[in-house]
Amino acid sequence: MNWPNIVGKSNSRNMIPLELKQKMLTIAVPNNMVLSIASKFASVIINKTNFCFETESVSKLKFEIKPEFFKKTKTEKKNVSPCVPEISEEEICQKKQELIAKFNLDENIAECAAKIELLNIKRGKNEQ
Repeated sequence: MNWPNIVGKSNSRNMIPLELKQKMLTIAVPNNMVLSIASKFASVIINKTNFCFETESVSKLKFEIKPEFFKKTKTEKKNVSPCVPEISEEEICQKKQELIAKFNLDENIAECAAKIELLNIKRGKNEQ
C-alpha cells in the first residue's frame, strides 16, 4: 500500500494505517485535532485506497488516537536551573551604599538594584 500517495506525504506523518479487516481500515492518529480533520476526508481516503488496490477493499474508516505511534516534533524543555553567580552580603552592602549616595535611592530599591548590577557584572565575567 502506498500510503503517502493515498493521504499525501505530510498527512502520512500524522495518519498510520493499522489494519484492514472486513472492509474497515483502521488508522492511527496522534490526537483529536488530526482525527477531526481526517474524518472530514474519509470518503477521499476510501476512494484513493480502493483506487490503489484496484478493488473495493475499503468501505469504512476507523480512527484510533495513538499518540505513542508518532514522533514528537517539538523539543521537550528540560528543567535546567540557570547558573546564578554567588554574591556576598559584603558586596551587596557596598554596592547598595554606592547607589544610595550616587542616586539618593530608597534603601530597598538600592539593594535590589545592587543585586541586579552585581549579577550582571558577574555573568558578564563568566560568559567571557
